[in-house]
Amino acid sequence: MQSLTAAFLSCLATFSAVGGADTEDYGCECLAHRLEAFQPARRTDRPGRWVEPGKGKFDPATGADFRHWPPDRLVDYLKIRVELRVPDLAVRKAEAVATLTVRPIASPVESLSLNAEQLKVSRVTVGGRAVEHSSDGHVLGLRFEPPLPVGSDSDIRVEYAIEDPQMGLTFAPAYPDRPGYPAEMHTQGQSEFNRGWFPCHDFPNERQSTELVVDVPEGVMVSGNGRLVSKKTEGGRTVWNWLQEKPHVAYLVSMVAGDFAVVPIESKRSGVPMHVWVPKDRTGDVARTYGRTDEMMVLFEEVFGQKYPWDRYDQLVVRDFGSGGMENTSATTMHPGAILDEIAAADDDMEGLISHELCHQWTGDLITCKSWAHIWLNEGWATYGTNLWWQRRDGDAGYFDAMLDSNGVAGGDSTEGPVGMVSPIYGNASETFGRAPNPYPKGASILHMLREKLGDEIFFKGVRTYFEKYKFDVVETDDFRKELEAASGLGLEGFFDQWCMRPGCPNISVKAVYDTASRTLTLSAEQTQKIDERTPAFAVDTPVVVKTAEGVKAHDWSWRTKSDTLELKLDGPPDWVAFDPRLATLKTLKQEMPVEWMRALAKDGPTTASRRQAVQFLRGNATPDTVAVLEAIANDPAARRRLRQECVDAIADFQCDAGRAAIARMMEKPPELPRVFAGVCGAVTQLGDNPKAIAWLVKTLQEQKSYAVRAACINALGKLEAKDQVDLLLKMVDEPSRQQEIQSAALRVLAGWNDAKAIEPALKAAALGNFDRARPAAMDALSKICPKEEDNATRKQVIERLVAWMDDPEGRARNAACEALANLKAKQALDRLDAIARSDPSPERRDRATEWAKRIRG
Repeated sequence: MQSLTAAFLSCLATFSAVGGADTEDYGCECLAHRLEAFQPARRTDRPGRWVEPGKGKFDPATGADFRHWPPDRLVDYLKIRVELRVPDLAVRKAEAVATLTVRPIASPVESLSLNAEQLKVSRVTVGGRAVEHSSDGHVLGLRFEPPLPVGSDSDIRVEYAIEDPQMGLTFAPAYPDRPGYPAEMHTQGQSEFNRGWFPCHDFPNERQSTELVVDVPEGVMVSGNGRLVSKKTEGGRTVWNWLQEKPHVAYLVSMVAGDFAVVPIESKRSGVPMHVWVPKDRTGDVARTYGRTDEMMVLFEEVFGQKYPWDRYDQLVVRDFGSGGMENTSATTMHPGAILDEIAAADDDMEGLISHELCHQWTGDLITCKSWAHIWLNEGWATYGTNLWWQRRDGDAGYFDAMLDSNGVAGGDSTEGPVGMVSPIYGNASETFGRAPNPYPKGASILHMLREKLGDEIFFKGVRTYFEKYKFDVVETDDFRKELEAASGLGLEGFFDQWCMRPGCPNISVKAVYDTASRTLTLSAEQTQKIDERTPAFAVDTPVVVKTAEGVKAHDWSWRTKSDTLELKLDGPPDWVAFDPRLATLKTLKQEMPVEWMRALAKDGPTTASRRQAVQFLRGNATPDTVAVLEAIANDPAARRRLRQECVDAIADFQCDAGRAAIARMMEKPPELPRVFAGVCGAVTQLGDNPKAIAWLVKTLQEQKSYAVRAACINALGKLEAKDQVDLLLKMVDEPSRQQEIQSAALRVLAGWNDAKAIEPALKAAALGNFDRARPAAMDALSKICPKEEDNATRKQVIERLVAWMDDPEGRARNAACEALANLKAKQALDRLDAIARSDPSPERRDRATEWAKRIRG
């Protein structure tokens, strides 16, 4: 999909950490991992027109408009049938025929352009007649004589070969010494990558039915979209035929092939056939990880007023997947870590990812954004769908926890930014997924604000009307707005302009003062972001909830200017004051209030969001009274996990005597939740180079089962420079864990200590057959531990292995090896890097190879 941009890194840092909690996972692995995958350095919307990333709205030299609008649809694409013959999954080749059934829309069509990235087209015909064609490696141009007639359907048959595909189709290698992990193959179409394995109109403003006929060696299983029409085996080969009759967009076409166990999961409530495709040694983990899918499906049917629209719902766990999850119609693909053993399930769950991708079956698949500028209608809704799942599963506490995480996007979304969330200005389609006004969390926050503004009844009525009207269609932001306006009677154009089209969010500072004599609470609020003609002050709703001895009372507060003041007559002094506790406005927030109020708010505020914001405020108050409050919350089993963890972190940050005493007490009786326990392990570093602290970490590392707790112990030992524990950490390199997180933590610490004993374990951990997302950590460790002397035998061995991994079959490993060699300034890599820079099929890899070579040459 997309490389991690600076804007996305900022967003992710403030949004939430992926990888969650015991029963709470607010990070979205769809977002975090999808953006890892590569993007082409350039792309074309039309034949002969290159659009370079970062050029902005227009070219100053020529005046050319670089904004991206949906491309012309000269024909209605009715169906795509792809026949694919894969001789061997271990060989990156396939022979294919794609038949596109089209119907001209307005006039006879003399020529047509199809997206076809690096496809080797040998022949094109219509009705048996040869069609003149040409290709520049990106676009397949077709010329029809006679023109395709209006009112008639024509079948365009394209015969082609796929060799070493650079996008859309991934061949995952077999794992050596692991017989249960033979070669696999999978596709990934979003944003515009399916053009890498079949010719198509690769933009989301067109829907068509699709059919896959896949010929593979006998024993290989194949999944496609929709329903299985037939499966026939003859002569040592099997042909799988999958049909998706209801129309969908090209990027949602999916194919997965390999050796899987297909495990059914319960679907009594929805009645939808569901299976999970996993490696054969993981069948026992399916129900634990995916068992609540049916409950989620029933929820989304209620929310959108539409029964699940497709023939089946399968979830497929594949290797070397560049994203976290991908919502292909009826068949979601997931990364190889998306299956949990018993220990991992006590640390985390995958329900954030599972619910996000399932929600997409409505928000993105049933209804699809017409252009990438409106991607929030897909991703914002799917992120919000996960938050609705937390509300269904965990109540309002879970919902507001998740919404506060989504609100973190405001920290990186500046009014001085170049574009708003909805903008046609981008260098390539994948950039729209990683903007500072990020469509995942900002989109979810906008939906929450609309719900708060309209109320549940009207909001969800409008949502259901929207889905009924636009199902199996493509939409823009205004389509959604108009349905909410019709349901509510409100004019929402200003709201949508402010939050969707404009860049930035308000940065609000609020001060509260209580006058005892008059029993008046005065709140003064100010928007401190840059305010000018381009981005005037936001119109905001910031309700205030106050608790006094007489009870809790809410007060509305709406304002449209740079600053405003609210005066409230109370019945007595406040116990606490909660400013916008339901997050009615997306914002950053600074609060100036009496610390006693904030301690009380942290203990029993009206929402989990307000309690966590109070804890954030208290991080600046390192007093014994504050420590006591935070410690009590951290030890409260009824409190939310995120709140407890943030209290532990705050205590650790204080670096005061009272905080250290609290950490010592928590060491004596650690919290039972693994992620909170892990937070205590990290906090122990504040005790300094304390033999008791190190002994406790060692004991915990050896006795605890939790992967999260053990990795946290290793990280803490590293910070404490406990180098007498080298042998223990070397042992940990071989400890099994989910996604090899214990191994990766141990290698990072050993690399930080520059301990040469870790070289052999790191070489072993970096080899093909390890978890694909852990191998880069091992290679990074090698770049730090490797001796610097050029004639050193160990250095030569490490560099030799890294040079070999430059052409590894797994993409992450290839890039990590090149990065490690650049860090080592290994001249042995220059010939290969120069060759990659000259001729690699991937423009992005060519650019990166050039930079790596520059770093080596200095």
